[in-house]
Order: sequence, then structure tokens, then C-alpha cells
Amino acid sequence: MLDVTHPYYDNSLSWLSYTQRLLMEADDETVPVVERLRFLGKFAKEKDEFVKEKIPLLRAMSLASRDTLEKLNLFPDTLLEHIRETLGNQLKEFTTILTRSILPALYDGGVHLIFREPIEFNHHEFLRNYFMKEIFRFVQPLFLSGRKSFKNTFIEPTVFHLIVRLYKDQPDLKAEDSDEFLYACVNIPVAHTPRFVELPEYNGMKQIAFLEDIIRYNLDIIFPGYKIFDSYCIRSERPSYPELEDELIPLYASRVGKQLEKQEFVLPQNVFYEMDMPDSMRQYLTDRFDIAPDEWIEAGHYLNYSSFVHFPRMSKKLEYPVLKQFSTVDHSENIFDNLQLGDHLLHLPYHSSWPILKFFNDAAMDPYVKEIHVSLYKISGQSFLINSLISAARNGKKILAFVELNPKASDEESPLWAKKMKDAGIKVIFSSAGLKVHAKIALVKRKVKKGWEKYGYLGTGGVFKLTANETVDHVLLTTRPEICNELELLFAYLATGQEPKKFKYLPFNMLMVSQFNMHRALIEMIDREIKHSKMGKKAAIVIKINQLQDKQIIDKLYHASRVGVSVTLIVTNCLCLIPDLPTISEQIVALRVVDRFQENSRIFYFYNDGQEDILLSSGDWTHRNFHRRIDVAFPIADPKFKKTLKQVLENYVNDNQKAVRLDVYQNNIPVVALPGSVKIRAQEANYRLIDRQESRPALQVK
Repeated sequence: MLDVTHPYYDNSLSWLSYTQRLLMEADDETVPVVERLRFLGKFAKEKDEFVKEKIPLLRAMSLASRDTLEKLNLFPDTLLEHIRETLGNQLKEFTTILTRSILPALYDGGVHLIFREPIEFNHHEFLRNYFMKEIFRFVQPLFLSGRKSFKNTFIEPTVFHLIVRLYKDQPDLKAEDSDEFLYACVNIPVAHTPRFVELPEYNGMKQIAFLEDIIRYNLDIIFPGYKIFDSYCIRSERPSYPELEDELIPLYASRVGKQLEKQEFVLPQNVFYEMDMPDSMRQYLTDRFDIAPDEWIEAGHYLNYSSFVHFPRMSKKLEYPVLKQFSTVDHSENIFDNLQLGDHLLHLPYHSSWPILKFFNDAAMDPYVKEIHVSLYKISGQSFLINSLISAARNGKKILAFVELNPKASDEESPLWAKKMKDAGIKVIFSSAGLKVHAKIALVKRKVKKGWEKYGYLGTGGVFKLTANETVDHVLLTTRPEICNELELLFAYLATGQEPKKFKYLPFNMLMVSQFNMHRALIEMIDREIKHSKMGKKAAIVIKINQLQDKQIIDKLYHASRVGVSVTLIVTNCLCLIPDLPTISEQIVALRVVDRFQENSRIFYFYNDGQEDILLSSGDWTHRNFHRRIDVAFPIADPKFKKTLKQVLENYVNDNQKAVRLDVYQNNIPVVALPGSVKIRAQEANYRLIDRQESRPALQVK
């Protein structure tokens, strides 16, 4: 039963509701089969992130005092038990969908994914040659037992290993738990070679093998003179310490932190192992590496199923059709001259990312550009943006780059490209615990005869995602002085490197900037709708967002609903507001849309007595984004842009193909088209909307 005195759904359970929705898409036979496989990869990726982020937090919270937990209305032990049960059920469903539905459908489509089965001997020559040419130079075999063992050997975190049991030629060795086995490990070099390898066709079928199975096939080359008994994969991961300040208000974050310190809390590692690994092998590894029993996590027939996201393209009939994108700027024209004619609002991935590339490349090469200010969020050294900034600096331009490092990039990579930026003359400021920038913004200053021109870039998603053509996002390229001047003010503040609390006030009027005015301004906009509804006027709020967790905002939306404001939420991931609660949220509609492209855009709509305010934002409505990050929400003023975004939202609200409605318990209830009604699929409808508006097609993308 839900506690109506505490009407907030747990964000961990809501996250698992989202992973369940991904499984629903993977199980949908109307989706092309390779895309279904990629949805399984998306599920696995989300599941891995969940285990890495939420389990450590709940383990830490379980050590907090009873008084603290009661005030937070949090019961970690009960929650962990429920999560384990839910994850277990989802993993069983994952395996069923994969083995009983997707693999047979792939086979029917002419693709044989070799899954836990012997590889045909006909591929012997290819497997030998491929291993020797593409893999062998990257493997690092190590003995774990015997006189050749290295005493300081350990399983490196995040590295994927194959644990091998082998022996010398002893025909009578049969017992699988024999003490006569030697143990060794071999790294799986997924950073250097593809996870999925296409083999020569066999019996008219395309053949795909897992990288680790190719290594298994060639273990006799790695360990000459030994007999291979069996092998299983393993991966170790040491979760990062939970950032309590991101989840709790300062009072409770400090209190829980002190309690954990007093109890000398240490996070256990997670050790993922392949299904069917013998108990004797696991016991050997437990003793060898001092692994606690509760640190073992069974992962399935293979590890790292998230690699399915990158499953190779096989056949047009097995995937979504190629997307024809549209461009708002010609390839040869200077984008700054083009922007002087009017702002650009990009709807990605329906629009090409070419204008984004042009914006930064032209800034590097345009002789009139003197300064570039940019926030780089989780970007890697391979990004085009890094190269553009280095070129700009070498061309004599003043560059300020505020960098939020990508924790998924290697520890060696980030300092390397950061040093290259500094060596080129770029002023690089790294984020700190008290100042983390999540905003996707840039400002270009151009000096011409009539004076300074300013060009602003504001996005809802990171550049590394926008150019991958995988997410639904928006980017505004603008010359509006009121926005560009406030961007300049924000970058001037960021250049100080000081925490926001040291600045009592910064005059942001057009922009909403978290930790300065965003939280307050959004509450004021909700209050305005409440006021209009009480006056008998039409009042409406439509929010499209990834996560909605902030309790103060949730309470305001409950209030708005109770007084007659129409509240519609389109939430991709975590939703802590509970819809359909009697007397509290009966009039709130909560939807979730999962389709071909990952939904990442944030759009806020407020009716405002017919003036219809629409904002785009880089941040979700969470405690972390409001109070621990720098995010930016920006208004859309151009009537044409507003009309388009309003239609975009209407398509999401009316989706009856890919939308589900969330109930009190966050069940994903499909929205079904009524007999005789028009079928609406939001992403397709929004693509057609942009198609009608644009006349310049760009290159086709996959």
C-alpha cells in the first residue's frame, strides 16, 4: 500500500519501471529484430548503471540511524530486497525474450548469432587467422595458480576476463572439481576489437560470433602444451562512493555521512560472473581474490549485454530504415552570416547536426571571431569540438572551456586531451565538487566594423550525443542580445571557479540558471497557473523531461491539479510524483514514450492565460540538478518556433503507438488507439512535422 501521507514514489523503483518499458520494446514483434536486440542492450546498460549507482547508495543508507531513516521515510533493507526480486524477474524476462524470440527471429532473417553453442569447424581457418591478426597482440594471459603464478595478480576493475581451467595431459582427469586443475585468466580486449565478429556465411546464413567465444576457440594457442577443461567470464567493478549531497538535503546528507564515517563504511565490489560457472571455480576465485559471498552477481550466459547496442548492421529489412535528415544551413555558407538573418532551432535527430559542426568550425576559422566560451559536458578527446577549439586557439582566439570530465573515459585519456588543450593556449577550468556544470552552452564573440556580435548556443543534450544521431534533443542557435548577454554573464561567473553560494545574486532575467533562479522561477510559473485556475481561467502545464524527483515541485504540481490545472507529464525515466492518487493527483496524466531514438529533450509548457510560455532545458527536475549542478533553461520567443514545439508536445501527448500511461504503481500501461481513431507515433509525427518545414535535405544517416 502507498502511504498517502508521503505521496512520493521511490526513484529506484521508478527507474526499474523504465527498464521494464525497455524490455517491453524488445519484446514487441512489430519492431525490427536487430532493433529489438539493441533495446535489450539499452536495458542492460540501464541495469548496469542502476546497480552501480543505486545499490551502493541504499547499502550506505541502511547503516543510517533509525531516526534518520524514519524522517526520510526510507527503508533500505526492504527496498533492497524488493529491488533484487524485481531485477531477478527482469533478467529472467530478458533471457526469455533473447533466446525464445529474438534469436529465432534473427535466424529466420538470415542471421545466426552463435549463442552458447559450438562454432562450426568450417570456420576453423577464419577463426585462426582472425585471432592471430586482430586479437592475439592484445591478450595478456596470466596463471593464477601453480609455480608460474604471480602473487600480486588481481582482477582489474571494469576489465573483462576469461577464467580458464586447464591441465597437463592426464586422460584420467574427469572430476570437474579436481584439485589438479590449474587456473589462468585472459583479458577480453573489447577496447581494441569488436565485441561481435562477422564470420563467413555458412549454409546461406550470415554468422556472428562473440569475441570471447573466438578467444575460447583459440585458447590452445594461448596456452600451448595444456589441455583446456572449461572457461567462464568474469568482471569486477568497484562502485564509486555515493554522493549523498546529490540525493539528500544538506542536513541529512551531513548526518548520514557522519554516521557512515563512524561505522567505517566501505563499499563492497561487484563481481559479475557468467551463468553456469561451477561452484568450485567460484570458490577458488573467492579464496584467491578475497571476494565476499555477497559480492558475487550472476549476470547471464554472457557478460556485458550492453554491447548489443552496437550490434553490427546486417540487413535493411532487419532494422529501421535510414533516416533522411534536414539541414538549416548550406554547407558552404558562413553560419554567422546566416544567423544574422534569424535564429535556428534544431530538432535532432530529424535535423542534421551539421549546423552544430559549422558553428564551432566556423568559429575556429572566421577571422572576425575573437572569443569562444564553451561548457564541455562528459566529452572525450575524440570529439570534433576538441579539435575545433584547439584550431581556434592556434588561430589566436581567446578560448575558455569549462570541462566536466566523462567518468566513462579512461583515466589516461582525459588528462591527455586536456593537456593538449592547455598547450594550445585554451584556458581550461575543470569542474569541482562544489561547481559541476551540466548546462550545454557556448558563446561566440565576433568583432566587426559596427562593433561586437554575440552568438549563443544552448542545447538540451551533450554534443557527444547530438552528433551520434541517437537521441531526441533540441539546440537553439541565437543572436538575441538578452540571451547572449546573460550567457556572457554566466561564463564570467564560471571563470571565477567559485561555488554559487558565494554569489548572493546574479541578474538572470531571461535564463533560468540552477542554484541561482531556476527552482524559484519554476515554482512561480506553477503558482501563476494555480492563480489563473482559481480565477476560472484556463490553466495548463505540460512537462517533457527525463526525471522528476524534486519534492517541492511535486507538491506544487499536486496543488495545481487539485485546483483544476491540467497537468500532463511525459517522463522518460524516473518519476517520483504518483499519478491517479485519490484527492491528490487524480487529474495528473503521466506518460512515458520509448521508441527508436532515446528521448532526452526537456520541454516546459505553461499556458499563462493564453501567452503560452515554452522553455527548453538541459536539466531535469531533481534535487541534484536544482541544487548541485549548473543547468540552464531558456525561453523560446520566436512564434514559429513556439508553434512547432507546441505541436511536438501535442504529438507526445496524443501518441497511441509507443506511449504508455503510468499508474499509481508505475506499471507501464500501453496507450491503445481507439477503433477508428488516427494512429499517432510521436517520433514519426515530429519527423514529418520537420519535413514539412524544411526544404534542404542533408546526408542520410543510419
